[in-house]
Amino acid sequence: MTDNNIPPVPPAGSNQPYGQAPQQAPQYGAPQYNAPQQAPQYGAPAYGQPGQQSQKWNVLSIVTLVSSVLGFAVISIVLGIISLNQIKKTGEQGKVLAIVGIVIGALATIGYIIAIIAFFAILGSASTGTFETY
Repeated sequence: MTDNNIPPVPPAGSNQPYGQAPQQAPQYGAPQYNAPQQAPQYGAPAYGQPGQQSQKWNVLSIVTLVSSVLGFAVISIVLGIISLNQIKKTGEQGKVLAIVGIVIGALATIGYIIAIIAFFAILGSASTGTFETY
């Protein structure tokens, strides 16, 4: 067993001062298979790196956004609220999708209510005239 704190002794006849290792050519050989090899860390973790879990998306938040775009306003509001509660518990991604789905669903619901009121207002104003029968 050698002590790594003691500098190596230069061989006899060398011109190197005491304490410096002799210059050697780099050694190339087969990789050591039992040594762990790690990817370099540049800021973002490597794909599939152990210990890192990939962020899962909440499926219900995606369904919320799609249903709101398709015009199912009330359904998207309910699904959005449920997905926000799930995201809060599980920590999944998709919070923005759920919020956007809720907003689109709420705006669509307001638009549907205005359209229904306008329809009945037009229908009511058209029936105020008198019809004569012969």
